[in-house]
Amino acid sequence: MITETAVPRLAAPQRPARQGVSRATRWREPALVGITGLLVTLGFYWRIVIDLRSTVLFDLGDPLLQAWELAWQRHFLFNGGDFWTGNIFGGTENNFAFTDSLLGYLPFSLIGGSGPADAILRYNLAFIFAATLAFVGGYMLVRQLGGTWHAAALGAVVFAWAPWRLAHVHHLNLLSTGGIALALFALARGHGFSLRHGFRPELARPGWAVAGWLIAAWQVTIGFATGLPFIYVLGVIGVALLVVMLRKRKQISRRLWIADGVGAAAFLTVTLLMTLPYLRVVELYQFKRTLGELQTYSPPPQGLITTSHFSWLWSDTGFTAWTWDMEPAPWEKWIFPGLVLLVFAAIGLASSAWPRKVRLVLASGVVVSAILALGTSFFHGTFTYLLLWKFLPGWDALRTPGRLILWTTLFLLLLAAGAVTKMAQSLARKHKQRFVALIMILPAVGALAEAVPVFPYAHPPAMPEGLQQEFEGPGPIVVLPMDLTGDSIPMLWSTKDFPILANGNTGNYPKNWTELTAATKAFPSSRSVEALEKHNVRKVIVVKSLVQKTPYARSLIRPVDGLPLTKTETRDIVVFTLR
Repeated sequence: MITETAVPRLAAPQRPARQGVSRATRWREPALVGITGLLVTLGFYWRIVIDLRSTVLFDLGDPLLQAWELAWQRHFLFNGGDFWTGNIFGGTENNFAFTDSLLGYLPFSLIGGSGPADAILRYNLAFIFAATLAFVGGYMLVRQLGGTWHAAALGAVVFAWAPWRLAHVHHLNLLSTGGIALALFALARGHGFSLRHGFRPELARPGWAVAGWLIAAWQVTIGFATGLPFIYVLGVIGVALLVVMLRKRKQISRRLWIADGVGAAAFLTVTLLMTLPYLRVVELYQFKRTLGELQTYSPPPQGLITTSHFSWLWSDTGFTAWTWDMEPAPWEKWIFPGLVLLVFAAIGLASSAWPRKVRLVLASGVVVSAILALGTSFFHGTFTYLLLWKFLPGWDALRTPGRLILWTTLFLLLLAAGAVTKMAQSLARKHKQRFVALIMILPAVGALAEAVPVFPYAHPPAMPEGLQQEFEGPGPIVVLPMDLTGDSIPMLWSTKDFPILANGNTGNYPKNWTELTAATKAFPSSRSVEALEKHNVRKVIVVKSLVQKTPYARSLIRPVDGLPLTKTETRDIVVFTLR
């Protein structure tokens, strides 16, 4: 533990050293980290790298939804209109706020043009960017908090590629966590904070403090699935900062107070603006998560040691023993943080470069966040997750507790970094730097081996001939099949001119969609026609290639006699027009 008299001796050499280093030298390490992160990402995502315009990882559900979201942002940017009301669900008001908006990726809208191929291109580029940013963020955070570059390398790999993250390859909003690590890094640098020496006002950099709050605001614009817990974590950090700064107010510069005031105000303003459309959605449609949903999506305790079959190293091992025993949505319950990480975190608890108090705080964070990640599976969650669910504003909108494993991973990462840092520094006193680098990079290499993926991939079907012409007619238009994941395909096809579709695939579903989905399973019939007329649908398009081996295939052969329908057929589609 460092005494007050020791602080000046440690602090004195740091200022001149930093001032004497050129800007190019200071940016060399972050640049190398960024290039490394990009190369690893390109290697892991090679399936989409070689075919950016027509291949997505995992499946045709959420990836196509998110490709549509980025395309809608482009459509709004160049054509205007109501940003929060997309062309899906029959133009239901505020439907863009039915799920995470990915608004932070708006700059990607400038890439490419309109149409499905360019929508997939934008999505894949954003995907590569998100993974690279998480890698860089993990590295920079550990480095700022006092870790050696070997420890930071482990942090980069784990934060970007922990085994549980492989199961969310189809969730761009969940993989977009680089802003979290970078915001924490910038805030720590801005306030002169490290895990080894604590808060040192003489090393504060107000510009970085502002940057931290602004990066945090950007992270919130990605969405609330990871953004909401981050908001509460920042709230805790903000209160702790205020208390410390008040205690040391004589050492705090006026510039730092102003920087925190301006930065926090900007963060809160952006958060409020992002919250408003979601509050309107709750008010308009009464979307609520039920306790039953929460119980369904809560990982069982064995989820903490279960990884997905997407991990090349752990596939078909004991860590995948319960992989398929966790339906439904098992990918929400595979929350194994990684064996290498657990081993070095355990070492870091006993022997670390961090003070004992810091280690105990980090260990407490591991336990608390892991318990919360189990949701209602930990003694029904009565005194754990359900307290947050009932009393924290907005928390009841989250149905997947397992995603809190992000914070468990972060605490474990910092514990492990302390162990690697101490090992590296101990070896450096006895051996040459090359030997130390060769040995201490092994934890990062081991974690990277756990992260090597074996991803499935999919090719979105090409738009059927004649469909674009039919889209030019009046809407809303129903495209069959119409179901939870299949609707993502016509959404992608609509990215040329964005005709009004009754189809839609998001995290919440309005009443008109549920009624039409149920009714059109028996289309064409008098009941289905009544439902279509009720919701002002003027056209039903059946895509032959998509309805094969589904209940919707019968719509191709059912008679239309006596129904107010006109039927026209081409090689690829059948069009029913309501008279």
